[in-house]
Amino acid sequence: MNITQEQLQFIINSDVEQLVSYLQTDEGMSLSEAFKTVYNSAIYDKLINTDTGLYLQSPDYIYDYLKEEMKKSSSF
Repeated sequence: MNITQEQLQFIINSDVEQLVSYLQTDEGMSLSEAFKTVYNSAIYDKLINTDTGLYLQSPDYIYDYLKEEMKKSSSF
């Protein structure tokens, strides 16, 4: 699959936007809290690492992993 850097960034940004929205709805987080949670997660590190292919998955799929990470971590 050949995608440009701009397309890749758009996909990742769209995923982050959806994850933030889910956190606001499901966890009652503020916008800044939700962004901080996403950007400080191991899932985000995997999302931006194109070798993992996580960016190709749906936001729902990625969110399931983020929720699991949040359950295991006391920092959230």
